[in-house]
Amino acid sequence: MRRFFERPDPEKQFLYRLILEEPDPEYAMQNYRKGLELINSKETYDEFLNSGFTTILRDENRTIDETVALAEKAFGL
Repeated sequence: MRRFFERPDPEKQFLYRLILEEPDPEYAMQNYRKGLELINSKETYDEFLNSGFTTILRDENRTIDETVALAEKAFGL
């Protein structure tokens, strides 16, 4: 969570700039991080994992093409 804004993604950098423009940027950043923690909690992770829907887990050893193939299979494409 602490390194969320270190990536150069334009969307993340846009959010980061907005947070810095808040009257209390430190509070805004803490609040945003708390939201990320809730969204990415173990409970939420397990809920999605056990939802009955196909789940593709991140695997740093898998290529992009292999991941696309998994998605195509999941969606019947």
